[in-house]
Amino acid sequence: MTIAGSERQCDTLVTGGTIITMDAERRIIEDGAVMISGNAIQSIGPADELPRDIKASRIIDAAGKVVIPGLINSHSHIPMTLFRGLVEDLVLREWLEKVWHYELSGLSDESFCAGAKLAFAEMIRSGVTCVHDMYWAYMAIMDVAEGIGFRLLSGPPITSIGDPDVEQMFGAARAALDRIKNYRFTQPVVQAHSTYTTTPAMMYRVRELKHEYGVQFTTHAAENQAEVDEVVEAFGRRPVEQLHEYGLLEPGTVLAHCVKLLDHEIELLSETTTSVAHCPESNLKLGSGIARVADMLAAGVNVCLGTDGAASNNDLDLFGEMRTAALLQKGYNENPELLTTTQTLEMATINGARAYGMGDLIGSLEAGKRADIVIVDFDKSHLTPCHDVPAHLVYAVNKADVDTVLIDGTVQLEDGELTVLDEDAIKAEVRAIAETFE
Repeated sequence: MTIAGSERQCDTLVTGGTIITMDAERRIIEDGAVMISGNAIQSIGPADELPRDIKASRIIDAAGKVVIPGLINSHSHIPMTLFRGLVEDLVLREWLEKVWHYELSGLSDESFCAGAKLAFAEMIRSGVTCVHDMYWAYMAIMDVAEGIGFRLLSGPPITSIGDPDVEQMFGAARAALDRIKNYRFTQPVVQAHSTYTTTPAMMYRVRELKHEYGVQFTTHAAENQAEVDEVVEAFGRRPVEQLHEYGLLEPGTVLAHCVKLLDHEIELLSETTTSVAHCPESNLKLGSGIARVADMLAAGVNVCLGTDGAASNNDLDLFGEMRTAALLQKGYNENPELLTTTQTLEMATINGARAYGMGDLIGSLEAGKRADIVIVDFDKSHLTPCHDVPAHLVYAVNKADVDTVLIDGTVQLEDGELTVLDEDAIKAEVRAIAETFE
């Protein structure tokens, strides 16, 4: 850690913990220190290299704790916290139709925002500092995220669900993309629900938006066999093949799920530098199957990790997703060497950042990157002894172990307590909304 004379002061100093950097060398720094100035990491390195006269407005003692990059939830529908436990034990299509019934039954933007606030509280508590969201009322939800200071990947969703006015929908999408450019915490994404809920004309226009605005694109693809069969019947191609026909397999595209892929489709994703957001627990709960994550990674596909919505999971816990993802690949392939702890941590951090074009800003702890930092308390019975910190993070840590969370340099969780959100008020609001469901 090289500190010039003019850099001997900072806003926040995190010191004493083991740092999992997730940088290019995947460095692990024992008894490390992170200097933060404004919203960025000023420097990072061993604590014993800090000058004795260093000055910090706030010092966070991380002794006995582990410091990691903020986790990135790469695919979700965050206001679905409203429907947690409401739609159970159904196959995907029946599950979707029931969820759509509730979503289109007259819920207000305020209701969706209440669900989003509850999701933000849950994710902050579980070490998530950035989330992708595909949902209705997206502009209102972005305003909530801006007010909280939570990093959001969102934008206009294109779909035929609810029989929308197509021209009005694309007009609203353009207006939204123009407005989002001025947001601090929201990274714009153009979205389509899926190949089976859109028309070719819609998808070609989606590609035009993606390139005109220079943003990322995301959609659901090959989530289960029934979807594949439906798309083949409609277009004569499988979902991934149909997206390729639209010209949407390319850098900056993120496909959610990809449970049912053939060898040539995995190769196509690799060749086109298309990313995949893996949602193992939602896929299991809906009986969709097990994605070929190990094969995708071996082929060079950038795979990140998501929770999906709380109506199909039923939580937003990325630590749980890491454990499930790793165990699934080992058990399903009968090979314990698959999906190493490093690969799993990459999926929850730097791979998600790269998928959404933010690899230079978040996803690892490095000087110059945004100060999205999570501190995990390792002084717990289930984390004792600790022979391997990354292994504990994947297999033993749970969200209740998260002690402190910073987003953009601002403390959002301190000593296990939320500092920005009124959690009791949010829970009361959501409970009142839930009582209206029939």
